[in-house]
Amino acid sequence: EDLQFEYGLVESAVIKKLKFIDNQIVSRNMSNLTPAQLEQFESTFRYFDHDETNTLTLAELTAALASLGIVYSDEDMATIHDELVHAYGALTFEAFINLMVDITEDQMSSDQLRDAFRGISNDKPFVTELDLKVAMLPPVAIDYLKSTMPKVTVNGTGANGEPAQAYDFETWLDGVFV
Repeated sequence: EDLQFEYGLVESAVIKKLKFIDNQIVSRNMSNLTPAQLEQFESTFRYFDHDETNTLTLAELTAALASLGIVYSDEDMATIHDELVHAYGALTFEAFINLMVDITEDQMSSDQLRDAFRGISNDKPFVTELDLKVAMLPPVAIDYLKSTMPKVTVNGTGANGEPAQAYDFETWLDGVFV
């Protein structure tokens, strides 16, 4: 009886270790996340995986996301959960990490974007087409920005000191991030 009990403990420890190793493999393959984010997401997943199956139920997913400050309506949560279960067979650690990558990867703040434009423009209140080219933006991105940013005429920045066409990124960003 004691031997069977100890066998159960060893078996449980081995299963937990295998899940941990699987999670580490998944984590290592997620290069878009910082190590701190990976650690936070993994500890959140483990904390809310109450039944230790290395999967999350809808209620566990809702609680896990809420603990990270991410809140969706009940309907949206059900849709997200169903899509992940359909794609992965269950809401596994890999599915959770991929969801977190989707949620966090494209969240650039207006301040970050404004700072990027200030860097491109060398702290001028406008950018020129040359500034955008020097920043090595793809031509399609430059064309898009030129077509959407308000145009301003700037004295002394064109060829031979003549007025040049420039683009007001500050006003554009104020409109984009309303």
